[in-house]
Amino acid sequence: MHLKFKQRGNFSVEFAIIGIVLSVIFVFSADVIVKLSIRGKLDRLSFSLVNVLKERTQLYDEDYEIKNISEANIIYTIASNSLQRTLNSYESSRFGAVVEQLTFKSIGHANLPKTYLFGAYSCSLSQTIKDFEYLSVVTSWDRQATLYRVTLCYRTDNTFGSLINESYARVSSSSVMIGR
Repeated sequence: MHLKFKQRGNFSVEFAIIGIVLSVIFVFSADVIVKLSIRGKLDRLSFSLVNVLKERTQLYDEDYEIKNISEANIIYTIASNSLQRTLNSYESSRFGAVVEQLTFKSIGHANLPKTYLFGAYSCSLSQTIKDFEYLSVVTSWDRQATLYRVTLCYRTDNTFGSLINESYARVSSSSVMIGR
Protein backbone atom coordinates (compact mmCIF):
# COMPACT_ATOMS: atom_id res chain seq x y z
CA MET A 1 0.00 0.00 0.00
CA HIS A 2 2.87 2.32 0.80
CA LEU A 3 4.37 1.75 -2.73
CA LYS A 4 1.11 2.60 -4.50
CA PHE A 5 0.97 6.04 -2.84
CA LYS A 6 4.49 6.96 -4.10
CA GLN A 7 3.59 6.07 -7.71
CA ARG A 8 0.83 8.69 -7.78
CA GLY A 9 3.44 11.44 -7.36
CA ASN A 10 5.53 10.01 -10.21
CA PHE A 11 2.56 10.19 -12.54
CA SER A 12 2.00 13.86 -11.70
CA VAL A 13 5.65 14.74 -12.36
CA GLU A 14 5.72 12.78 -15.64
CA PHE A 15 2.45 14.37 -16.75
CA ALA A 16 3.79 17.87 -16.00
CA ILE A 17 6.99 17.22 -18.01
CA ILE A 18 5.05 15.78 -20.96
CA GLY A 19 2.61 18.70 -20.76
CA ILE A 20 5.45 21.24 -20.96
CA VAL A 21 7.06 19.42 -23.91
CA LEU A 22 3.74 19.22 -25.76
CA SER A 23 3.09 22.92 -25.12
CA VAL A 24 6.48 23.89 -26.57
CA ILE A 25 5.82 21.69 -29.62
CA PHE A 26 2.39 23.30 -30.06
CA VAL A 27 3.80 26.85 -29.84
CA PHE A 28 6.58 25.95 -32.32
CA SER A 29 4.08 24.44 -34.77
CA ALA A 30 1.73 27.41 -34.57
CA ASP A 31 4.62 29.83 -35.11
CA VAL A 32 5.90 27.90 -38.13
CA ILE A 33 2.42 27.73 -39.68
CA VAL A 34 1.94 31.50 -39.36
CA LYS A 35 5.37 32.22 -40.85
CA LEU A 36 4.82 29.78 -43.75
CA SER A 37 1.47 31.39 -44.52
CA ILE A 38 3.00 34.86 -44.62
CA ARG A 39 5.97 33.58 -46.64
CA GLY A 40 3.59 32.13 -49.25
CA LYS A 41 1.81 35.47 -49.56
CA LEU A 42 5.12 37.32 -49.90
CA ASP A 43 6.37 34.80 -52.50
CA ARG A 44 3.31 35.25 -54.71
CA LEU A 45 3.32 39.01 -54.28
CA SER A 46 7.04 39.53 -55.01
CA PHE A 47 6.77 37.36 -58.12
CA SER A 48 3.72 39.28 -59.35
CA LEU A 49 5.32 42.66 -58.71
CA VAL A 50 8.58 41.81 -60.45
CA ASN A 51 6.48 40.70 -63.43
CA VAL A 52 4.76 44.10 -63.46
CA LEU A 53 8.20 45.73 -63.56
CA LYS A 54 9.27 43.43 -66.37
CA GLU A 55 6.17 44.15 -68.42
CA ARG A 56 6.39 47.94 -68.07
CA THR A 57 7.13 48.31 -71.78
CA GLN A 58 4.09 46.26 -72.77
CA LEU A 59 1.62 47.36 -70.10
CA TYR A 60 2.34 51.07 -69.86
CA ASP A 61 4.37 51.98 -72.97
CA GLU A 62 7.09 52.94 -70.52
CA ASP A 63 10.81 52.74 -70.90
CA TYR A 64 12.28 49.54 -69.48
CA GLU A 65 14.24 51.60 -66.96
CA ILE A 66 12.94 52.80 -63.59
CA LYS A 67 13.85 56.48 -63.70
CA ASN A 68 13.15 57.64 -60.15
CA ILE A 69 11.94 56.68 -56.71
CA SER A 70 8.33 57.65 -57.42
CA GLU A 71 8.12 54.98 -60.15
CA ALA A 72 9.50 52.36 -57.76
CA ASN A 73 7.18 53.59 -55.01
CA ILE A 74 4.20 52.39 -57.06
CA ILE A 75 5.43 48.80 -56.52
CA TYR A 76 5.66 49.38 -52.77
CA THR A 77 2.16 50.88 -52.67
CA ILE A 78 0.69 47.92 -54.56
CA ALA A 79 2.45 45.49 -52.20
CA SER A 80 1.32 47.32 -49.09
CA ASN A 81 -2.31 47.52 -50.26
CA SER A 82 -2.31 43.86 -51.24
CA LEU A 83 -0.94 42.70 -47.88
CA GLN A 84 -3.44 44.91 -46.09
CA ARG A 85 -6.23 43.01 -47.83
CA THR A 86 -4.77 39.51 -47.35
CA LEU A 87 -3.23 39.68 -43.85
CA ASN A 88 -5.69 40.21 -41.02
CA SER A 89 -2.95 41.37 -38.67
CA TYR A 90 -1.16 43.64 -41.18
CA GLU A 91 0.76 46.58 -39.70
CA SER A 92 2.62 48.94 -42.02
CA SER A 93 5.37 49.39 -39.41
CA ARG A 94 6.25 45.70 -39.87
CA PHE A 95 6.53 45.83 -43.67
CA GLY A 96 9.45 46.78 -45.90
CA ALA A 97 10.41 46.41 -49.55
CA VAL A 98 13.44 46.74 -51.80
CA VAL A 99 13.08 47.34 -55.55
CA GLU A 100 16.26 46.82 -57.57
CA GLN A 101 17.18 47.27 -61.21
CA LEU A 102 20.34 46.43 -63.15
CA THR A 103 20.76 47.86 -66.64
CA PHE A 104 23.65 47.46 -69.06
CA LYS A 105 25.55 50.12 -71.03
CA SER A 106 26.66 47.44 -73.50
CA ILE A 107 26.75 43.66 -73.67
CA GLY A 108 28.64 42.38 -70.66
CA HIS A 109 29.07 45.83 -69.07
CA ALA A 110 26.60 46.60 -66.31
CA ASN A 111 25.68 50.06 -65.07
CA LEU A 112 25.56 50.70 -61.35
CA PRO A 113 22.48 49.00 -59.91
CA LYS A 114 19.58 51.15 -58.75
CA THR A 115 18.18 50.22 -55.36
CA TYR A 116 15.07 51.72 -53.78
CA LEU A 117 14.21 51.02 -50.12
CA PHE A 118 10.68 51.45 -48.78
CA GLY A 119 8.77 50.95 -45.58
CA ALA A 120 9.33 51.29 -41.86
CA TYR A 121 10.86 47.82 -41.57
CA SER A 122 14.28 47.48 -43.15
CA CYS A 123 14.96 44.49 -45.41
CA SER A 124 18.50 43.23 -45.11
CA LEU A 125 19.80 41.70 -48.33
CA SER A 126 22.50 39.04 -48.31
CA GLN A 127 23.05 39.58 -52.05
CA THR A 128 22.50 42.53 -54.35
CA ILE A 129 21.09 42.39 -57.85
CA LYS A 130 24.66 42.75 -59.14
CA ASP A 131 25.25 39.18 -57.88
CA PHE A 132 22.62 37.98 -60.37
CA GLU A 133 24.19 39.69 -63.40
CA TYR A 134 24.93 36.27 -64.94
CA LEU A 135 21.17 35.71 -65.41
CA SER A 136 20.84 38.49 -67.98
CA VAL A 137 20.64 37.51 -71.65
CA VAL A 138 21.19 39.30 -74.94
CA THR A 139 17.86 40.18 -76.55
CA SER A 140 16.91 39.95 -80.21
CA TRP A 141 17.62 43.72 -80.43
CA ASP A 142 21.29 43.10 -79.54
CA ARG A 143 21.17 44.59 -76.09
CA GLN A 144 21.59 43.00 -72.70
CA ALA A 145 18.27 42.57 -70.91
CA THR A 146 17.60 44.51 -67.74
CA LEU A 147 17.28 42.60 -64.47
CA TYR A 148 14.67 43.46 -61.85
CA ARG A 149 14.35 42.20 -58.30
CA VAL A 150 11.64 42.82 -55.72
CA THR A 151 12.26 41.83 -52.10
CA LEU A 152 9.47 41.99 -49.53
CA CYS A 153 10.00 41.66 -45.77
CA TYR A 154 7.52 41.37 -42.94
CA ARG A 155 8.28 41.20 -39.22
CA THR A 156 6.06 38.57 -37.59
CA ASP A 157 5.51 37.85 -33.92
CA ASN A 158 8.42 36.02 -32.33
CA THR A 159 6.37 33.53 -30.28
CA PHE A 160 8.68 30.50 -30.31
CA GLY A 161 11.84 32.61 -30.41
CA SER A 162 10.89 34.36 -27.19
CA LEU A 163 10.68 30.97 -25.45
CA ILE A 164 14.24 30.03 -26.41
CA ASN A 165 15.69 33.57 -26.35
CA GLU A 166 16.26 33.81 -30.13
CA SER A 167 14.80 36.00 -32.85
CA TYR A 168 12.80 34.36 -35.63
CA ALA A 169 10.64 37.32 -36.57
CA ARG A 170 11.67 38.26 -40.13
CA VAL A 171 9.96 36.62 -43.09
CA SER A 172 11.10 37.68 -46.55
CA SER A 173 10.77 36.78 -50.19
CA SER A 174 12.76 37.88 -53.20
CA SER A 175 12.04 37.44 -56.91
CA VAL A 176 14.39 38.16 -59.83
CA MET A 177 13.18 38.59 -63.41
CA ILE A 178 14.77 39.31 -66.78
CA GLY A 179 13.24 42.33 -68.52
CA ARG A 180 12.06 42.49 -72.10
